[in-house]
Amino acid sequence: MVTLHIGGRAVNWADAEKLFVEAARTQRIEFRDPAGVLLAATDPAGAIEPDWVRGITPEETARRLTEPGFTFEEMKQRLSWQ
Repeated sequence: MVTLHIGGRAVNWADAEKLFVEAARTQRIEFRDPAGVLLAATDPAGAIEPDWVRGITPEETARRLTEPGFTFEEMKQRLSWQ
């Protein structure tokens, strides 16, 4: 049987609907198998942001827009799609 964990604590399935609404925006929700192995997890929106996302600053975007690029036709040729 899969167990539900909210904020690192096992939760009774009978309480799941109420707890989902309360916890989904602020706490990690995990589904674990009987051995305790993590099967799936959700994190609150914006809780974990990878380094590459933090690196996309307005300055970096402006810098990249000034670089030369390729048209779609040029990319198809480079990728041998034609």
